[in-house]
Amino acid sequence: MFSFGGKGLSSREKGDSKFGVTILLRICFVLLCFFLSTISCEDGESYPTSFRPFAIQGEIDLKNYDLDTQDPILLAGLWKFRWLYWKANGGEETPAEILNVPSAWNGKNGTRLGAGYGTYELEVKLARQYKELALLVPEQSSAYRLFIDGEPAAECGVVRFPVPADRTSFEVDPAWCNRFVRFFPKSDSFHIEMMIANTDHRLGGFWAPIRLGESESLHKAWENERYLDVFLAGGLFCIGMLHLLFASVRKGESASLYFGFFCIIMATRGIFAGTRIAADYLPFLGFGHFIRIEYITFYLAIPVFLSYILAVFPRELKRILVDLIWWIAILATLIALVLPVRIFTFTITIYYLVAFLAGTLGLYSLTKAAVRKRQGAITILGGFIFVYVAMVHDLFYATFFLDTGYFAHVGSFVFLLAQSIFLSVRSSENMDRIMDLSKNLEKRVEERTKQLRNALRVIRNDLTVAREIQKDLLHLNDQERKEFSDLIFDVLNKPLAEVGGDFYDIVEFPDGRIRVFLADATGHGVQAALLTILIRRAYEDHRLVSDSPGELISSLSTEFHNKYKNVGTFFAAASLEISSDRKTLGYSLAGAPSIVLQDASRVSILECENPLVGLLPDFAYKNRTIELNSEFRILCYTDGLTEASRDMGDYFGTERVVRLMEQGKNTELNSLLATIYSELLKFMGGGGPKDDVLLLGIESKRAQVSD
Repeated sequence: MFSFGGKGLSSREKGDSKFGVTILLRICFVLLCFFLSTISCEDGESYPTSFRPFAIQGEIDLKNYDLDTQDPILLAGLWKFRWLYWKANGGEETPAEILNVPSAWNGKNGTRLGAGYGTYELEVKLARQYKELALLVPEQSSAYRLFIDGEPAAECGVVRFPVPADRTSFEVDPAWCNRFVRFFPKSDSFHIEMMIANTDHRLGGFWAPIRLGESESLHKAWENERYLDVFLAGGLFCIGMLHLLFASVRKGESASLYFGFFCIIMATRGIFAGTRIAADYLPFLGFGHFIRIEYITFYLAIPVFLSYILAVFPRELKRILVDLIWWIAILATLIALVLPVRIFTFTITIYYLVAFLAGTLGLYSLTKAAVRKRQGAITILGGFIFVYVAMVHDLFYATFFLDTGYFAHVGSFVFLLAQSIFLSVRSSENMDRIMDLSKNLEKRVEERTKQLRNALRVIRNDLTVAREIQKDLLHLNDQERKEFSDLIFDVLNKPLAEVGGDFYDIVEFPDGRIRVFLADATGHGVQAALLTILIRRAYEDHRLVSDSPGELISSLSTEFHNKYKNVGTFFAAASLEISSDRKTLGYSLAGAPSIVLQDASRVSILECENPLVGLLPDFAYKNRTIELNSEFRILCYTDGLTEASRDMGDYFGTERVVRLMEQGKNTELNSLLATIYSELLKFMGGGGPKDDVLLLGIESKRAQVSD
């Protein structure tokens, strides 16, 4: 995740202020609900701390901890440690001592340095013999090998011993690796041996504890962390590019310039640190490249942030102090670029103090601006408090005083939203003044219009990138065909903007049942796209455990009402289930349009009047069933189709959809969907649709038109 620190770094005045603070508080509430739901997946601490198993004297007792039903567990605590012993090398064992994990081995016994190697050992006692477990092994400093019950399980980097008889002679090819290891316990206990070697970093040792859990649940938690990093990095990158465009269009807008650079720096840090998503797509980058990028982004984020505060409140912050921070950051950056890793990593201990002082300076300046009632100061101060507390927390975590995980990504995102609110309000007011001053200068207006068109073109390109990110996260396609034995599924997805609020999923159960789910988030564009992320997350938790479509929607509605009722998060949904013998259709609708069922003899409209998902507490959505003939077609759609209107009261309507299905009964299913959408475009004329449109057709292969 995003972090300011690392283990060596491994995120009109009164009226406007009240408006900004109100918006900020609402956004903070939504973000806290979203991020707190991910924290339980990140560190396995959703259960009370007093019941957390903890390693003692090289042994952790999990006999009262069920890994199948409870969250993954951190294997933290007191491990056995053998200095200068590498089991894979076959040397003689050295005396064992006890070391805390996570921690660095520097300074132990008064003489140990960061360079060296050793073997950590832990005996894990389980409640029973599980079928399959998994270990999530984070990066360590700076190469490791993992053994489970004496068998090699994972490796990161390479460790060589040119002279086997000489314990002090060894070589390390370092690497940053996060390994996911699946294994099958041989009994109700297993033994872990973690061999770590380091010659490159100032700190050596077991930096981050291993996570143990049931294989699938741990893998899901790990994937959620990676998806979250991609989502945050993509959002920060788009916000940064938008403000850089503002700065290029509006000359002299230094606040937008620095704010944009800060977002880009944090986005870069998000994909090169934490889960290191960049490693999957940039395999040619090595250990040195990643750690340099990690350090440099940390160094530059501090002066860029202070420069932003200086641009917004020049009277509350001395330029000479900001310039001093800049010179320190530039010097630290040059050192990181020129010197070897084992040398420049020592600079971070000094820069921790610089970061703390810079954060305190920023807090003091913003507090002074708020006291003086500067425009937007309260909004910015409210956001900065989040990032300042998170920064201080992460500095303690990075130096092993805390074992809680990084929180700067939460603080940074809240801070960035606060600045976005402030800049949006101020930019709007400035634009009004400019228009008033230049309303008679037609030539100047034309030039500005051209510039804005260019900016909008670039923004559309950025939204295209956001669309691809959404497609990847939600597994959406504009057009898609799926086949399951004797059924064909065709999808036509047409969002109103580059990103949309419609979501669908098709899943086949092991017993042959097929379930279809459609959701239509309220609104459209970026707002609806963000809501689909929440819908997808909740749906993934319930789609395979709910026995019927009605139970699935009821579970989703209860969860959304309990979590997001104060922010009005509702959405329409439809869930269908075709039995394994293809003779029965079960369905449940929640504020969604009707379903059209066509067989050889007739066309039926399946309706079900129910409230939107999340609107009412504990509402039980009924599950309805209908028998299917051997040949049938089913059409599902969102309200962007039937509720499209060109004049008051003139809707596209369900009747027109039924007529088109009757006319196209001998047409291929995908061609029928294209025809319906084409008729919608003709109906709307030159205006086009005003909402996202999703069409999902189901057809029995026996109903296909023969060649």
